[in-house]
Amino acid sequence: MNRLLPVMTLVGCLVTAPWIAAAEPAATQTTTPTKAQVEALLTKAQDWLLAQQQPDGAFLPGKQFVVGVTAMSVEVLARPPLAIGKDDPRLAKAIALLKTHVQPDGGTYAKEEGLGNYGTAFTLMALAAAKVDDSAWILGGQKFLFGGQNTVADSVANGGIGYGSKGAGHEDLSNTASAVAALKATGVPASDPHMVKALAFIQRCQNLSSHNKLPWVGNDGGAVYSPEESKAAGSWDPKTSSGAGGTSTTEVKLTSYGSMTYALISSYLALDIKADDPRVAAALAWVKDNYQFDANPGMVAGKEQEGLLYYYAAMAKTFDTLGMKELQLKDGKKVDWRADLFAAISKRAVPAKLDDGREGIMWINSAKRWGEGLPHLATVYLIKALKSVHASL
Repeated sequence: MNRLLPVMTLVGCLVTAPWIAAAEPAATQTTTPTKAQVEALLTKAQDWLLAQQQPDGAFLPGKQFVVGVTAMSVEVLARPPLAIGKDDPRLAKAIALLKTHVQPDGGTYAKEEGLGNYGTAFTLMALAAAKVDDSAWILGGQKFLFGGQNTVADSVANGGIGYGSKGAGHEDLSNTASAVAALKATGVPASDPHMVKALAFIQRCQNLSSHNKLPWVGNDGGAVYSPEESKAAGSWDPKTSSGAGGTSTTEVKLTSYGSMTYALISSYLALDIKADDPRVAAALAWVKDNYQFDANPGMVAGKEQEGLLYYYAAMAKTFDTLGMKELQLKDGKKVDWRADLFAAISKRAVPAKLDDGREGIMWINSAKRWGEGLPHLATVYLIKALKSVHASL
């Protein structure tokens, strides 16, 4: 088993390389990959990820982010192609580790991290993917996620779900999207009252004035981090009706960006909103207008690479769920997202020699924000993306 130190030494050398740190031209591959090509890359990526497993079953050394990264690893490894079953000793050990983090409130998380929603949501998705039949664990996790929902009637964040540690008023689309995906994966229908409230919150994160009446909203169709903030640019305080720096709400604009726009679409679809619904159509128009692979579109200059790998995974999930293979851009050009995304992922792959002499593959983002500087998480994101590409072929 190769340990973290050699890997991180390699990473330390690579993160300063210009080809990783700088924005790259958009992918230009025009040939759709074959399933065999995707599987070849996936094999090396899964070999690397499996080599990171610790003796206790975790897919990350130390204590920070262990629950989330381990749960996400179980989910992607349990999914086809190259699926590993729950009875495989490696997955069984990881699932057993996750169970040791079940808390009295039903959530699965490490108390010291403050990431109750993510830990629980990713664990539920892992249990669903691995087909683990443990109703008490699943129902406890669902109850925990329901309990984290904002229920303040006059709050713009009503129906949203946050990290699980900050209390009402800190809800966001990323956490809510993860919770919705987990609840849907474990059998909660879109008609459930909690899901209906989540839908209302998600809609308040979209830049679409026909469906969102908050004062900052425009009409580009994209999405932001929360009804109060965009991690790209812009924020406002509904309590004081002012924007950042004391500007009036009439001057405040929250900038839509790629990763949240794809999370928005996937959440709408999970909540049984159809592809021809005006909300989905508007968001799809935004992603077609901002179709690129060299940056997380919408992020301001100097931050274009932040969240890039999450963006790739969200894009792949969205297009695969929609059943889209090609899309027509605003200039009339038709593109195959699978070809372009596979090319973008392939050229960012970092070879990593394993202890047994085989060559593995990992990924890392030089923009370390949101954990993407951690190769374990970055690699999980792109394994997930590749499996969505494979499913679409």
